[in-house]
Amino acid sequence: MDEHPLPPDMHTPKPATPRKIGTLAVCLVSALAIAAATLGAGVYMNRDSQAWQRILGTEPAPEVNFTPGDQLVPILDSVSLTNASNGTGGSPALRAAYTATQVMLTKHVGLLTPAALQPPAEPEKDSVEATAPPVEPLSPAAAKGLAQELAVAGQELVEAAVRAPGQRARSLSGAGFELIMQARNLLKAAGGSQAQIDALPAPKLAATPVADTAGDPAAVPPFMLSSCPLAPGADSPAPASTKASKASAKDTALPGSGAALGLVADAAYRLSYAYNVAEARTAGTLRAGAAARSVAMAKLGSSIEEQFSTVGECEPLRQPAYLLPAGAAAHPMDTAHSGEEQLALLLRDAAATQEGETRAFLLQRAWDQGLYTRQVTGKIPGFTLLAADSAGKKTTSPQATPTH
Repeated sequence: MDEHPLPPDMHTPKPATPRKIGTLAVCLVSALAIAAATLGAGVYMNRDSQAWQRILGTEPAPEVNFTPGDQLVPILDSVSLTNASNGTGGSPALRAAYTATQVMLTKHVGLLTPAALQPPAEPEKDSVEATAPPVEPLSPAAAKGLAQELAVAGQELVEAAVRAPGQRARSLSGAGFELIMQARNLLKAAGGSQAQIDALPAPKLAATPVADTAGDPAAVPPFMLSSCPLAPGADSPAPASTKASKASAKDTALPGSGAALGLVADAAYRLSYAYNVAEARTAGTLRAGAAARSVAMAKLGSSIEEQFSTVGECEPLRQPAYLLPAGAAAHPMDTAHSGEEQLALLLRDAAATQEGETRAFLLQRAWDQGLYTRQVTGKIPGFTLLAADSAGKKTTSPQATPTH
């Protein structure tokens, strides 16, 4: 039988020699080394790249948009859970303080971040049981920790109010003041000492310390005033003459600043009169306290009223006498104390019409006034009342209608 040679493509390939295998390996390693060097050099050259920043530990943190008031939501959730789970635990005073705290926080969250109160989508039952946060026991130790949280959150809100727009400043400062005072109530209910209560965070805004509310007021900074104050018994500012008008001060003032500061001065004068009457009808330490408070309020009113000379010749605010509420003869000190809250709210409103250090001074003054109000009345001033409610409280102390 004839033998035919196989076609070239059907011959069995010869195994590669070790030398050829070594050459291929060297080429492959060289290619990988060149690629790695090229990539490394590129990363090294581009130090702003995300990879290089991750290596150096300088990768910027993701930006989080924080709104003042957001910090209240988790605190409210924790307090609500504690109240729902430990309704019979703790002392009656502590339970009442926790309930009041929940009510206040709900009000503040609704005021500052209302979207947080919208009911969330209902999760599955298994996921709720798996992710339910631990319940904080209703105990003095837990209450003291909560008081610190409330005071810190309140202080942050007040500090944010210094830079916020006018109406937002009023809401932030009002909520902050109330939270800090509620923190004091809670700490007291938990058995905290007066030293511990005084050590809680509190607003420290004024560059120059504001004098004690029972003594002489600190030097009042120059205000921006848009107009004369409201004339006694009027609903609009009294017309000012142009003899002493200073357009520069008037043009840079925020609308309503004249009326707001005028109401503060008017309230201070009314309080001065009420304490003057109380001084005449009391004795001993009550009489001395009423006399000091009367002088301090008169000085506060006059130090504000004097600044209206930058606007023009405005009608005087102080009247010879005022009509006192019923019961003033029998309870003169209680009558005088009843007007302290109004002054605190008016100072808060006036602060919203100012800017910078002047606003900080008035907010500090509002805080000090609120503390004094809490001291003499036992109640936290309603710092988050609406403007209409705040104005309506004007008739609770010496009545608006003066007697000549």
